[in-house]
Amino acid sequence: MNFSEAVDTFLNAADWLDNSHAPSVIALQAVARELDIEVTGALVAQFGLLHRSLLKAKPDVVLSSDPMEALLRRAL
Repeated sequence: MNFSEAVDTFLNAADWLDNSHAPSVIALQAVARELDIEVTGALVAQFGLLHRSLLKAKPDVVLSSDPMEALLRRAL
């Protein structure tokens, strides 16, 4: 698996990300493409920072898959 494939796998599982995260997602994808060509310490460090930033956006609360409960949460 290369960096780009790893990012695709991460993004497919990261259902908490939305359009507000687009700048970080695009930057992560760009860094991954560069890392697929040449691995440098600076790029690996930037990749790690972006990845951790997106991971931190994951909510701590596990939301219910019940649509009625989700509707009620949005109303609050």
